[in-house]
Amino acid sequence: MKKVFSILTVAVILATAAWAQDFSISAGGGGLLAGDGLLVGDFAGGFKKGGDKTTYPYIGGGGFVYVDATYAELSVGFLVGSGDVESDSGNTPWTLSSLNLGLLGKFPFALSDALTIFPAAGIEYQRVLSAKKDGKEVDEPGDYSALWIKAGAGLDVRFAERFYFRGEVLFGIRLANKAEKDEADSGDGETVLGLGPTVKLGVGYRF
Repeated sequence: MKKVFSILTVAVILATAAWAQDFSISAGGGGLLAGDGLLVGDFAGGFKKGGDKTTYPYIGGGGFVYVDATYAELSVGFLVGSGDVESDSGNTPWTLSSLNLGLLGKFPFALSDALTIFPAAGIEYQRVLSAKKDGKEVDEPGDYSALWIKAGAGLDVRFAERFYFRGEVLFGIRLANKAEKDEADSGDGETVLGLGPTVKLGVGYRF
């Protein structure tokens, strides 16, 4: 994960240097909606073992803050989600809370003085702080922490001299976490990638 962060950081620095004349700093925050398997449960990450499949779909919401440097966005978010662990033997309700650290590379296009759109791609580390299965606390919630690879687009709509609305829609692929790898390895199984969208809406201030 550290190598991925390092490569993306270098790429962002090089891009920022190349277009330094357009460089600006802004910051803001807002709310988010996200999930693993949010659209279709089969896209939730999990594992296959002995012919059975177990997935961890959830949907949740929370808040986020960010710092934007024109060609890069660093964000910190908090998410609370819930769903049902789905397996061939039945479903079990579960909940989780997580701290999400994301770094996106972006390239803005100004369509007018007030409207800017941008494609974006990057990574997000989801650190699970707590988790419950069937109402019982999970002993090692950090085992469900995982790395996401995300891509999508966003827009900024300026409504005052320095203030703007920001909206983003990102689609992510979640790599297997430790809990899933351990379960798969214990029965000569395999892990399943997760897939889910993130929607963010916020307000930013340009310095």
